[in-house]
Amino acid sequence: MAVSLEGEKVIMVPYMEAHVPKYHLWMQDPALLQATGSEPLSLQQEYDMQLSWNQDPLKKTFIVLDKEMVEGKFIHGDSHVEAMVGDVNIYMNDLDDPQLAEIEIMIAEQK
Repeated sequence: MAVSLEGEKVIMVPYMEAHVPKYHLWMQDPALLQATGSEPLSLQQEYDMQLSWNQDPLKKTFIVLDKEMVEGKFIHGDSHVEAMVGDVNIYMNDLDDPQLAEIEIMIAEQK
């Protein structure tokens, strides 16, 4: 998915390979693991998960960027790792209603 969504304060960009190291650091935090119901993964497992999320047509992940932290001008397709603050997962699990989705939002960075 090559779509970025820009709001007043945040930009949601597709979860890219360049995001994985910082995402992996977030997911070493026991509080985040507990809050998200996640298990700790190795860095390679995180890379594998990122690829899986990008290939699965029934789920998508966006990385949330804080617009104030974007260095320079926002360019669609750039990872802007410096501005990462969280993620949004979208699950399209209802086969009876393909327009219905479950959304999870995680903000990992404290301001």
